Amino acid sequence: MSLAFPRFLLTLTVLGYASIRDVKVREVSDRVWLISFPAGLTLTAMEVSTRVLNISDVMISLAIACVLGFTLFYAGFYGGADSKALLFLAVTVPAYTEDFNPVLKSMVPVPVLTVFCNSVLVSLVYPASVLALNLIDLTKGKNPLKDVTFDSVLGKIVFLATARRIELEKLKRGLKYFPAEKVVVENGRPVRKLVYFIGAEADRDGLIKALEKHELYGDSVLASPTIPMIVFITLGLALLPIGNLMLGLISSGLIG
Repeated sequence: MSLAFPRFLLTLTVLGYASIRDVKVREVSDRVWLISFPAGLTLTAMEVSTRVLNISDVMISLAIACVLGFTLFYAGFYGGADSKALLFLAVTVPAYTEDFNPVLKSMVPVPVLTVFCNSVLVSLVYPASVLALNLIDLTKGKNPLKDVTFDSVLGKIVFLATARRIELEKLKRGLKYFPAEKVVVENGRPVRKLVYFIGAEADRDGLIKALEKHELYGDSVLASPTIPMIVFITLGLALLPIGNLMLGLISSGLIG
């Protein structure tokens, strides 16, 4: 009996659980990976031993996951759990098999790449949603970028798609937002400065404490709604049986 679907379901279950933990407490215990990696590796090893999978496919999958995971981690786009999720996926679903083929045939038949592309595509819902909410505020007469100076129109668009104006207390209470501005002292005077990018492993609490040192945030602060990338990776994995949606859209001419 093929273990393709058990491997897929194991991966989806582990990443689903890890996503829930990351959303709730912004941390995934190492025990999750210490338990799941051996289990996934065992199933894959059984498939290699019966020649359902080739060891070369496993090594290629792992190499791609390592390059993607570590590059995005050190660039600040991925957190530790996101990179580990890619590595786990590379081990448990290293290649398509005869009984586990995507509906959309891909020119890049490597599952970890398909999941990555799907996750990027799904993550575009995030800036679209933030932009829609800010545009709704504008129609109601609320200016989310009040008292904020931009060097270019592009900078304003980027912020409308990535940041919301919320109360400082709301930023402090939960884990749903990251500060999107900071205070810089210029000529002895504190000045509010925009932050266009904060790495996934940034010290959120430290950034908030730095803001509280200055009495500039009596009404509100710019903050970016945050969704851990592992959530989008999990959704990308759930779409794996369909195939690489991004390449499918590109080849059909709908994007690109």
